[in-house]
Amino acid sequence: MDDFLKGMPKSISIKVTFGENLQKFTKNPGHPVVMSEGVNFGFLLQSVFMEYPEIKEKCKPRELEFTINGYSPKIHSPLFDGDEVYFESVNK
Repeated sequence: MDDFLKGMPKSISIKVTFGENLQKFTKNPGHPVVMSEGVNFGFLLQSVFMEYPEIKEKCKPRELEFTINGYSPKIHSPLFDGDEVYFESVNK
């Protein structure tokens, strides 16, 4: 099995949390996400939109706020094991 996994990226665990306004759409306060080492915020964002299409449908891009460990990310910001990513809509 070790030979099979050789060269594959390691997995990382990211905690995704939704603010009160987005919980109206997601019906979920958040959950852990497992991704490959080296993933960036843009990939996670697309994954969240695929899992919760109502966010993209009901919120305009400028209404969404995101943080990684309390800091505003760029689309290409790398994610690391243990990061906490917070999503919220400023539109109530």
